Amino acid sequence: MENLENSIMAWRNILGPAYVLTDQATRTAAQTATFATTQTIPAIIRPGNRADIQACVRVANQYKTPIYPISKGKNWGYGSQVPVQDGCVLMDLGRLDKIVDYNEDLAYVTVEPGVTQSQLFEYLRKRGSHLMMSVTGGPPDSSMIGNILERGIGKGPYGDRFSQVCGFEVILPTGECIHTGFERFSEAKTSKVHRWGVGPSFDGLFAQSNLGIVTRMTLWLLPYPNYFQTFFYHISDDSRLEETINTLRGLRLTGLIRGTFIIANNHRILSMKQQYPWEETGGKTPIPAEVMKKLGKTIRGGVWLGEGALFSAGRKHGAIERKLIKWALRGKVDKLIFIDAGTARLFRLLRPVIKRITGFDMGKMADMSYGKSLQRGVPTTEAITMTYWRKRTPVPSTMNPDLDGCGLIWCAPAVPFDGKQVMNALRIMEETVELYRFEFNVGLNFFTERSLDITAAILYDREVTGEDERARECRNTMLRKLTEEGYIPYRLDIGSMASLPPPEDDYGKLLSEIKRTLDPNDILAPGRYDFRKDWPNRTKK
Repeated sequence: MENLENSIMAWRNILGPAYVLTDQATRTAAQTATFATTQTIPAIIRPGNRADIQACVRVANQYKTPIYPISKGKNWGYGSQVPVQDGCVLMDLGRLDKIVDYNEDLAYVTVEPGVTQSQLFEYLRKRGSHLMMSVTGGPPDSSMIGNILERGIGKGPYGDRFSQVCGFEVILPTGECIHTGFERFSEAKTSKVHRWGVGPSFDGLFAQSNLGIVTRMTLWLLPYPNYFQTFFYHISDDSRLEETINTLRGLRLTGLIRGTFIIANNHRILSMKQQYPWEETGGKTPIPAEVMKKLGKTIRGGVWLGEGALFSAGRKHGAIERKLIKWALRGKVDKLIFIDAGTARLFRLLRPVIKRITGFDMGKMADMSYGKSLQRGVPTTEAITMTYWRKRTPVPSTMNPDLDGCGLIWCAPAVPFDGKQVMNALRIMEETVELYRFEFNVGLNFFTERSLDITAAILYDREVTGEDERARECRNTMLRKLTEEGYIPYRLDIGSMASLPPPEDDYGKLLSEIKRTLDPNDILAPGRYDFRKDWPNRTKK
């Protein structure tokens, strides 16, 4: 306690009292996630620049006070702002929110950790830029750097976001500062456009790790295509999914489909369109098959719904690509439609008539499937409503799943881009959620040519007694069964950091040596992706 008090006093001298928060209400909010946590946060510090961070880190070392950096704290479903271990002081980097460099011709932008998806989108829009960024389905006010360092998946050709960045500025756990790639040379002309630099590449050390605090990063942007179109399709039953996946692999390997795309099941789509149908189900959970079948008509039918986008050099080029995709998917999918600017404009013109006759809002469909599509780099809040699926109160205008008692835990295994393997992983996940009486809510995220990530959302109401415990057990069982089959998660929540099987090599030894060297006092985010259970006994703490 004395060390903590000394640290807080020193941090107040560095940052000023306004940026060292210890009041109970602020700490309680920061300790709250979309699932049960017990970790306490004794204080929150908010540095404003690199020098502040360095000074704060040196104080942490002096008094052996652990700190846990966050960017914007929107890591919903994986732990939000909550540290992995108890007693860590939260270091909120939200004040570092500058876009420090931008080049339209070479298509890059350099940002700090407080820069959000919506901030960068508006920055590009106001400059009339012809460039687009890769966005996620996460909140518009989430951090660009924060998600990238979690190796989050975005939309568009740059959906594998960590592969499209370079030039990190990093504060090490000792307070020292390094720059990766060519950034370490003040006169280097390629520091923003060359990923590796010369010599060993350190960028990967700082993704999903506790080895440094990234304070700047250069993101590569994509020129907006001359002709853009989205496409959507249904898969009527599970028996056709395997063949469709294998066909899509061929389209991705040949480069016909360049960007990230998703196939989501009907539970995922429905949860983004409405809340749980309590009246139709008589209050019973999970949702019965007959009710789901009836509601399926409101989401255009199909057990699985797929989407994608084409980024073409021109209209004729796009027409050829469209024809090839139609030919490849013929007989495998249903209701394959393509939407370009002309189609979207027609939908808007027909909006009043169609809505009056059928009640269906074609204008909204045009916006979400084309004008405001994530595939165009437009951040939206559509996916956030999913977290309120089991809540009995309406979705608020200002959504905060942490403080609104929404239950969400993600389980996200990495799976080969192979239909048989995907079906096996899905079987395990579906059997598990049915065992614990949750809805089977999944999306298949195809972001490379050879692998995909399956994101299963365990959705519930945290205000219902016992639901936190049941959701945690569901997540634990699912992870155990998946890893036993060789499907290791690509990303972990704060409660799963010790859930992986032991490595069959000296990975733990190497990681422990790196951590001990870079962070001799173990002050930076202890337990975060450091897999301490695999360390040799002599270095465990």
